[in-house]
Amino acid sequence: MKAMILISLCLFNGAFLFAADEKKEKSYTERLKEAYDEKVKAGKELYDEGVKGAKEKYNETFEGGKNLTEKSKEWLAKDIENIGDWEYKVVTYGPKDTKALEKDLNELGQERWQCFWVEASGKEKVFYFKRTKMSYIGKIPMGALLRIMADFQNN
Repeated sequence: MKAMILISLCLFNGAFLFAADEKKEKSYTERLKEAYDEKVKAGKELYDEGVKGAKEKYNETFEGGKNLTEKSKEWLAKDIENIGDWEYKVVTYGPKDTKALEKDLNELGQERWQCFWVEASGKEKVFYFKRTKMSYIGKIPMGALLRIMADFQNN
């Protein structure tokens, strides 16, 4: 009889532990992998958006694919100036739920904003962000860039 009770108790504990394992949350590694996959996907979307924008600007730049217009030359000169420059953003958050704050910060991160400083100001927090200015030059094919440079030298 004692053996039956002991066996029943072991089976009950085993079933309980098995059920607890099924309800267990995802491991840190699994959550980290999911977060990484989301960031990679967002990065690919941002890259594709940049390439699409570069193609549109490239098509606007060349009328018939041959010569640069004056407007295009002005745009290219301005775009060249953007290479390596930073743009900044300052955002103030009041007392806020951490989940809402995290959501807002993730949205800024998807827009390539990097937080480089946080300052407390009373009950508010001031976040300082920076990102590199977008330049389409890096997304234009090398052959087209060489043609653009040759056209600039001819003028």
